[in-house]
Amino acid sequence: MQVASQTSKTNTSTVISTFAPTMTHINLRIPFLQRYSRLWMSSLLVLTDLVSLFVAGILAALIGAALGGGLKDQNYYLRMVPIVVFFIIVYAGRGLYPSVGVSPVEELKRLTVSTSFVFLVITAMTFWIRNAESYSRLMIAFSWLFALIFIQVNRWILRYIAIRFDLWGEPVAFVGYGPQGRQMADFLLRNLKFGLRPVVILDGFYENKGIVSPLPKIKLGNSPREIMTFKEAGIRTVILVTSEMPDGLQAEILHEERFGFERVILISDLQWIGSVGVIPYDLQGYLGLEVQRNLVRNWEQGLKRLLDLFLVIIGGLLVLPLFGLIAAMVWLESKGQVFYTQNRIGKNGRIIKVWKFRTMVPNADQVLDDYLTSNPDLLDEWQSTHKIKDDPRVTKLGSFLRRYSLDELPQLWNVIKGEMSIVGPRPIVDEEIRHYGHCFHMYKTVLPGITGLWQISGRNDVSYALRVRLDEYYVRNWSIWLDIYILIRTVWVVLNKEGAY
Repeated sequence: MQVASQTSKTNTSTVISTFAPTMTHINLRIPFLQRYSRLWMSSLLVLTDLVSLFVAGILAALIGAALGGGLKDQNYYLRMVPIVVFFIIVYAGRGLYPSVGVSPVEELKRLTVSTSFVFLVITAMTFWIRNAESYSRLMIAFSWLFALIFIQVNRWILRYIAIRFDLWGEPVAFVGYGPQGRQMADFLLRNLKFGLRPVVILDGFYENKGIVSPLPKIKLGNSPREIMTFKEAGIRTVILVTSEMPDGLQAEILHEERFGFERVILISDLQWIGSVGVIPYDLQGYLGLEVQRNLVRNWEQGLKRLLDLFLVIIGGLLVLPLFGLIAAMVWLESKGQVFYTQNRIGKNGRIIKVWKFRTMVPNADQVLDDYLTSNPDLLDEWQSTHKIKDDPRVTKLGSFLRRYSLDELPQLWNVIKGEMSIVGPRPIVDEEIRHYGHCFHMYKTVLPGITGLWQISGRNDVSYALRVRLDEYYVRNWSIWLDIYILIRTVWVVLNKEGAY
């Protein structure tokens, strides 16, 4: 499939021969660390990965010794220490330094595959040099497991700390500040974990005088006076919103050196396309994008089903005691049914009964009617989201269960029956179909899930329109790595009670 970016019709009637930034009114001051952000971020990531690998190895050795594997010959392990350099080389080759613009899902995939590859090489080397008996297989296995966990988690912690101290993000110039450009700039400023920090708007539209921007704006005219080399200011990357800029300006930035940019990032107006399910093609100068639809393929659905069953079996055994305890507490708090079922829309529009622990009083419907009658200002909130903060129907135990999503545990039965998946769009009721519009047909192509992108993106604090977009993104960009990322993030979100009520 060949995709051509839509270009704006504004200013295309006039040929704009030269665009030059004039710095008469704006003096960009980029902090020293941000000027060399790629080197700074890469150094921090390398240091974090080295520490993670060493900690993983030491912890694995201690556990291996405690379990009887032992340290057969410490000298051999000391000789393996330089191998950590091999990890760094492999990570660098996979574009993990400084990992700017790499999505968390793609980073998880690259780290997992790269780390597993290096440990596979290490294991193979122990046989090749014919001294395999000198190494503890148990230690290597634990080192691999701990490395997978520590490297990923410590990278998240590093970014969190660096962002808090305003030390993360490469300064970038932004060209194109229409509706899509403003949305994109705001997204990057709120998600500095991607490593791109908009610091200035290059405005090539004369009509945009009334648009207020939180960033300084540089007027682009056709005067060569006071041309600024952005590289000298520490800005080496530019983001072009191709649908919101004149053709002449785009050509100058792409083909001329007057602006001094080393890296150019093009933002397409195809907003629903992500990187996870897209394969680029170079068709002799034409950019082609193959948009994969993984979840409509039978073998991909089979893989997802196997993952669901594996997680249900392993997780079910672990939560069985908790399951029984919650059931007893629900029954003791307010006499009535322990479980609650509700009709929801499943795959292919089929109605399914979704199971939950009961979190409301037995006469919940009457309580809700009385409450909305007394508080008519909450009626709109209820009709749009079917949720109310401080819901009077919810019991004290029910509030606790909802806060930590423990009321969803019985839906494991829905997963076993093949009606739901562990990860997917949340099952909706008939009244919610109107929110999905043309996206409803896509929602029906997959199994609804217990957790999903909505849950890890703020849950009830997220607007319904954004929830629909997240569901659409998930269906279009599904991969096994996206599911794994959502599962990991779900643990963090649940423990922090983000958007739960």
